[in-house]
Amino acid sequence: MTQGNGKLIIVAGPSGSGKGTLENAILERFPDIQFSVSVTTRPRRKYEIEGEHYFFISKSDFLQRIQRDELVEWQEVYSKNGHLYGTLRSYIESVLVEGKHLLLDLDIKGGLNVQQAYPENSVSIFIRPPSVEALEQRLIKRGTDNPEQIRIRLERMPEEMELGQQFDHQIVNSELNEAVNAFINIINQDVYHQQRSI
Repeated sequence: MTQGNGKLIIVAGPSGSGKGTLENAILERFPDIQFSVSVTTRPRRKYEIEGEHYFFISKSDFLQRIQRDELVEWQEVYSKNGHLYGTLRSYIESVLVEGKHLLLDLDIKGGLNVQQAYPENSVSIFIRPPSVEALEQRLIKRGTDNPEQIRIRLERMPEEMELGQQFDHQIVNSELNEAVNAFINIINQDVYHQQRSI
């Protein structure tokens, strides 16, 4: 199957590492990069648009798609009432065939799955917090997790940091402007430079 010249920009990192802020900066700087639309079993909220925010399907449909190997990665998010989230293989391949670039915000194992499935079309970037202490302060300041959830996230960090070493690039997000510039340099080199050289 022809995959075209499109690139999958895979971004992962521990919760609280600042992925979202960096991704927004990249999407503003490179308007031709699309943000990946996931498939989910959670109910659609009133403001959400099918195919723009998510693809909304039933749990039975989701499980059937897993059986048919239609999802390149998926996860069950327990903190969101056990809803399932994933990335459709057909969606990724349609973007690649069109030669478009797709930014995927994934959990670390999901990111590695996509990287393994599309090695020639992937650029993977792992966002690292400067320290465990800095991550803990960010999670507390964010105010979205209770102390128990923060403890679980911090306990998960060593494994996540080890898995993150399998990504193509590492960005330590200690100073925002420096991290954004590092991200921009990776995009310019690995996405646009490679595309021009094909």
